[in-house]
Amino acid sequence: MEYWSAGVLGPEHHSITPTLQYSNFFKELPMSLHVKSADVPERKVVRTGVEGEGAMVVRRGFGNECSLMYATRAPGYHTTPHAHEAEQINYVLEGEIWFFVEERGFLCKAGDFHRIPAYKIHWAWNRSDADAVVVEAHSPALVAGKLRQTSIGLFDETETPQMRPPSENNFVQYDWQRVERKIFG
Repeated sequence: MEYWSAGVLGPEHHSITPTLQYSNFFKELPMSLHVKSADVPERKVVRTGVEGEGAMVVRRGFGNECSLMYATRAPGYHTTPHAHEAEQINYVLEGEIWFFVEERGFLCKAGDFHRIPAYKIHWAWNRSDADAVVVEAHSPALVAGKLRQTSIGLFDETETPQMRPPSENNFVQYDWQRVERKIFG
């Protein structure tokens, strides 16, 4: 389980952490400009309690400015509201999934794009009976905290990473049930 402090993030709460703090992080990871899918760590997430309900499988790579996540969310997967300083762009490869951004819900199907602005409270729900496969881009990279343990840096062996401070999920208090009742009845 991954849980961070409750509270809504705003631009005044930027992570202004020197890049040097991450130098040990890069020493721990193999780095290359190209990595085969089989070599990207697979992270199996089972959410319960404050983080939501359900399971997903994630693979994530990152560079200096952004991260890319390939996630398969099982039927019934439902995360609770969270925010991060990263702007997020989603692309649905297979299936369908609902993305919620504060008071609005968006049914996204295969081939659809969806954007979540930085610092906006959001969550997702796979209401279908099939997996939803989504590719998510995050900028700055969403690899802070425990997420870095299963993320792979895409840097040349001779390159010194100049990564912006990464962002992380911050689960927040939000009346998501009210929003969903408004949309689904």
